Amino acid sequence: MTDRTQFVRSLAEEAAQLALKLRRDQGADFIQAKGHQDFVTFADRAVEELIRARIEEAFPGEDVLGEEEGQTGDGPRLWVVDPIDGTANYMRGGADWAVSIAYAEDGVLRHAAICAPELDVTIWSEKGAGSWTRHDGQERALALSTCDDVRAGTLMLGWSGRQPVPSHLETIQNALGAGMEYRRNGSAVISLLAVAMGRAEGYWERYVNPWDVFAMWLILEEAGAVIETLPVLDYIGSPKHFLAMVPQLETELRAIVGTLPPVD
Repeated sequence: MTDRTQFVRSLAEEAAQLALKLRRDQGADFIQAKGHQDFVTFADRAVEELIRARIEEAFPGEDVLGEEEGQTGDGPRLWVVDPIDGTANYMRGGADWAVSIAYAEDGVLRHAAICAPELDVTIWSEKGAGSWTRHDGQERALALSTCDDVRAGTLMLGWSGRQPVPSHLETIQNALGAGMEYRRNGSAVISLLAVAMGRAEGYWERYVNPWDVFAMWLILEEAGAVIETLPVLDYIGSPKHFLAMVPQLETELRAIVGTLPPVD
């Protein structure tokens, strides 16, 4: 690993341990609502503050886009951070949440790491160097699912209130009609993690934020997955569609998803 890749991996793991500690030690006002079914905890903000501080120490002057504090600038070197993806799971004591950190340079994703501590998983990637995971005490290269029959496959689904309910239900109907199973767990990172570790064959969300998917985007591409979305610089600014799939089921998954939404 290069120094920057080692940095992003170590930082994701450090941030995840802080999130665990803060949940154990939580007091009054730990949870607040940002909107309907949209929550933030004291830990979300504290973890993002830690990540921003570590980045400034190691790479002063580089910009950061974070879910809680927004974007610091529009320079060529940009870190994209979700301090806790799956906050609704995290605040309820669930395990399906993760810290996600990506680094892009001149609009190209270069380094990424996610840490899901309660699933005992860290995954990291460097452009051109593959994707790797630490799980069950072992480090190994990622291996996608080899399933080539859509009727034996699983599609991970995301949900956003920006999407009309009928179109979300249509995707479920299309998946079931094709003989495919589907799952929704409330975290884009954890859903994409299932694809990365060969536990699912695809992921689809019609409107998802960049901090939710940028790290896993690089990780999955380096592992051999097909990604359908906008270029990095066009993605930043508002939620966009994101489709990740194993190459052998690309035709079937595109048919299940159907026409892609217009870009704002």
